[in-house]
Amino acid sequence: MPATTTARLTLGVRLNGTEERPTGPPHPPAPPDPHAYPFHEFLATELERGRLDALLVPELLHPTGPIGLRGGPPALEATTLLAALAGATDRLGIAVTTTATAAHADTLAHRLAALDVLSAGRTGWQPHTPAHPGHEEPEEDALRCKHTGELIDTLHTLWDAANRHLPAAPPPLPQGRPVLFHTATTPAERSLAARHADVVLTGRHPLDEARARYDDLKTEAASHGRLPDDLLIWSELTPQVTTRPAGRGPARHRGDVLTGTPAQLADHMEERFERRACDGFVLSFPALPAPLVDFVDQVVPELWRRGLFPNDYASSTLRGNLGLPSRTTPTGALHA
Repeated sequence: MPATTTARLTLGVRLNGTEERPTGPPHPPAPPDPHAYPFHEFLATELERGRLDALLVPELLHPTGPIGLRGGPPALEATTLLAALAGATDRLGIAVTTTATAAHADTLAHRLAALDVLSAGRTGWQPHTPAHPGHEEPEEDALRCKHTGELIDTLHTLWDAANRHLPAAPPPLPQGRPVLFHTATTPAERSLAARHADVVLTGRHPLDEARARYDDLKTEAASHGRLPDDLLIWSELTPQVTTRPAGRGPARHRGDVLTGTPAQLADHMEERFERRACDGFVLSFPALPAPLVDFVDQVVPELWRRGLFPNDYASSTLRGNLGLPSRTTPTGALHA
């Protein structure tokens, strides 16, 4: 297995837009309206209180009711929402999933550059191309990933031009390029992620399979001339803190949800990290805000005590906090 010097867990939280949310009378500390902007600001500030690295949101964030049905006010457009959250937070990374097409490359480059400036270097993005993994032919998947790779190359060229202050380029980005998140579900996606991604999202897998995928991704990245720590591999995890001990032994799965005491959940995360099944986790929560607040209040301090996760941010940029290489140039970096 390629050597790695990753010294600590990295953690992000993904909002899916389908989480159960509270209704009826407000229950502190949540804001009274779970569909309004203050609710999203509350979630972001809670994550920053726990020193988590990043918040990932879908392109359109649909308000949902107590049974996960879409409804209520119109969906929030992600980059607009994140621009507001950039002003409400100081260190939390903010990442958006966005439709990735060559026709919108220039617009996308400018939009993400502006968000990186507004957030002082805390922006990430995840390209989305319409597809149904498992329901398309491998040739179609390969072609889709080829087009996504070409778009990424185009955006990197535009951002590099911005950092050199070339005419008509986007504004210079504080961290050079936004952090690139990418899934690795299909073979073509894994190849694309190994070449380009800063953070690879690998889904949920048994320990041995996760370790094999980790090894394969790091090895393939090396074939592109990348160092092992040039990319992070995140497993998906939906944790729920139990109110009473779950007995001896590990935390228990209930469907996709892993339930356990703070120590049991920390045990699970520590084992995956120490055995090189992942460099960190992208967390999701079945309901908001209580399970998220419980994780910040109870699991994060346990990770702090074990020395697995820092109790303060190391940098003002998302790249810096994730331990990723800087993409700034000597003459092109703008530090807000």
